[in-house]
Amino acid sequence: MQEQDLVLVVDDDPGIRRALQRTLGAHYRLAMASNFSEALEHVRSGRFQAALVDVQLNDGDGYTLCRKIRSLSPETDVILMTGSISHPDEKLYRSLEEDAFYFLFKPFDRRVLRALLERCLRLQRERQAKEEYARELAEDLEKARRFQQSLLPRDAVRQSGWHAQGLIEQCDALGGDLYVCQAQPDGSILFAVSDIVGHGVSAAMYSGMLLSSLNAARRRARQLEQMIEELLANIDFFEDSRYATLFYGRLFPEGKLRYVNAGHPPAFRKRPCGEMLRLESTGLFLSKAFRKQARQVKEIHLAPGERVLIYTDGVYEALDDAGRELGLAGIESAFRQQGDLPIDQALHSLSSLVLDHCAGRPLDDDLTLLLIERQ
Repeated sequence: MQEQDLVLVVDDDPGIRRALQRTLGAHYRLAMASNFSEALEHVRSGRFQAALVDVQLNDGDGYTLCRKIRSLSPETDVILMTGSISHPDEKLYRSLEEDAFYFLFKPFDRRVLRALLERCLRLQRERQAKEEYARELAEDLEKARRFQQSLLPRDAVRQSGWHAQGLIEQCDALGGDLYVCQAQPDGSILFAVSDIVGHGVSAAMYSGMLLSSLNAARRRARQLEQMIEELLANIDFFEDSRYATLFYGRLFPEGKLRYVNAGHPPAFRKRPCGEMLRLESTGLFLSKAFRKQARQVKEIHLAPGERVLIYTDGVYEALDDAGRELGLAGIESAFRQQGDLPIDQALHSLSSLVLDHCAGRPLDDDLTLLLIERQ
């Protein structure tokens, strides 16, 4: 019992009010009302943890008053009381229908009443504590979401005739997808798209650690082959059941693209003539179990006007309301048709395609797109 517990007693019988005052007054702060109107005045002017309400009042019934109290003060729990023993099932049903906490028949045992009221208030305090914890958790998640967003590239990258731009749509407050795009002093551009298995807080944590490892490997190694070896040597933070896919590449001023596709979905390459090619996997995904397996580095040359689209599996595995995936063919077809739009418009069009396919359903996985063009 706490000093701030304020209980409203509503009964038109002065004897009942005095009895309740003697029973509860030493433990709770009580406000007394003798009728419907007076009770509403109390509720409008104060915050009550609980209300004891007689079913039959001179100017109204307790069921209606219960409904009014709950509408004016949703945090107030109502215990209904009656001295009539007729139709007990109907009275109990009406109490449940009006969302009363409990229903008592008079005369009631004082110990039972105190125990019932204390349980009511204890459950209310526990509910309030859980709600406060949920609010704090939501605030922490929002802070973490903003921090994670701050790690992503803010603007498109343009250098040495290249234009690269990406976007992420997360299915939760925190996600396991990441993309990186960084202009280098020598005129090249480094980029990466990765997908940690799963999503949510745990995946976001691994995503942050993988990003840190990627940056460290990039600083220690100039060549892509050595960079991948450095990265694989430093993924001990992965649990045995965890893995990530990764498409990592480097764009050079002369139009060359060197890349590693470690278990990632195939990137789409679109030529100015409309021909579509796929940049398939060049090795296994990132995992402690397979880190000694070689990941082959491939090299292609892009002509002016060519584009490459890199994405995560949340794009083509998006489900409609019938459970059908959008599929690789759907993304490839959309890229072929819309891939000549300005890059920001093309990205928006592709992400809208996925969201439209879901037909209002929330995303089941994070959605990441990175579009690269040699201009």
